[in-house]
Amino acid sequence: MNRILLLLILLFTTSTAYAQGVQTKGRKVSSRNQRIMLAKDQIKQLKEGALFFRLKTRKNSIAALRKMGKEKLADKLEKRQSDYNLSIISAFNTKFKFCPTYFFFSNDSTEIKENDFDKVIFLNNRLLEDSTIKFTEQYFLIADFATIEQDTAKYFSYYSFEPRAIGGVMRISNYHGGPNMGLGALIVRSKNFIQLKRPFPYYVRTFDSLPIERSPEKAVKRLNKKLYKFYYKEYN
Repeated sequence: MNRILLLLILLFTTSTAYAQGVQTKGRKVSSRNQRIMLAKDQIKQLKEGALFFRLKTRKNSIAALRKMGKEKLADKLEKRQSDYNLSIISAFNTKFKFCPTYFFFSNDSTEIKENDFDKVIFLNNRLLEDSTIKFTEQYFLIADFATIEQDTAKYFSYYSFEPRAIGGVMRISNYHGGPNMGLGALIVRSKNFIQLKRPFPYYVRTFDSLPIERSPEKAVKRLNKKLYKFYYKEYN
């Protein structure tokens, strides 16, 4: 009898512990914690991986000018874009130490997105295609200069207190969306070219619409600093 009672107690204890374990594993993770976990994973993988930088060519605009017979304007635009791209490469070579950087022209975006690296020729420091440059890491993110897209995630802003109909007050949580939508920035994206989200430090403002415009060198330097700061915060 005692042995049967002991067996029943053991079975009950085991089943209870299992049920509690299942409940713990199945516990819903908040959207905020999901973003934090994702950002931590992304920064760790980037540190062990690489950053691909997408350089614009302005080929369509240049071709349109040439078609209209405006050769001098086309040459001027082509040189301006080339000089700008070279300044970006120089900025990463001198100011970015967080991980290796690979440069590619925007017309190779589809191949990058599909991981078809056999069809991608990366660029060297002189902005020339160099078939000897091979991607050797396992993970990468994308970066480019563009405008910040709307971040649809909601972020806690502050508490406010509103009167209740039955008397007293109630505390209301107020949220805001992602800031700086539509402004120029150096932006970090996923390998599918999707803009990342906070808390990952996914952008650096360029202030290109203001007299205090931030140069590629300063923007790259600041991105490097923000990435290191976030990485050491999570893994130090």
